[in-house]
Amino acid sequence: MPFKTATKWIHSLVTLSLLILVIGFVWLNHQPNQRNHDELQRVYKLSDSVWLYMTVNNQGGTTVSPIYRYYLSGEIAGKDSDIIHQLTMKHPVIEGTGTITSASIDTSGEVKIAYSGKVISIESDISDLRFSVKP
Repeated sequence: MPFKTATKWIHSLVTLSLLILVIGFVWLNHQPNQRNHDELQRVYKLSDSVWLYMTVNNQGGTTVSPIYRYYLSGEIAGKDSDIIHQLTMKHPVIEGTGTITSASIDTSGEVKIAYSGKVISIESDISDLRFSVKP
């Protein structure tokens, strides 16, 4: 009888410990959506069908540079919050702490972007848009 009781207590203790371990692991590795606090900063019309959208995230505080995200898309109508919602479903073309110094579309339909600053990520395949970056 004492052996059964001890086994039940050990089993309960091990189960509870594993549950706490799993909850702790999930809690420590949870990363909130980094784009939740993005604000629409600028919108540029590059052509009748291609628009460049710029968002900024200042949630890093005074010690972290703002993160700028640049999106190529067709025209998105609506309020700033509607546009941000649509953009969060897309991948930014460039994500970084710098700025785009120029953007244009050449005669072959290729988007040319000159960027200055630190790049966090870059996406070279944006739907049907052809994209290239010049240093």
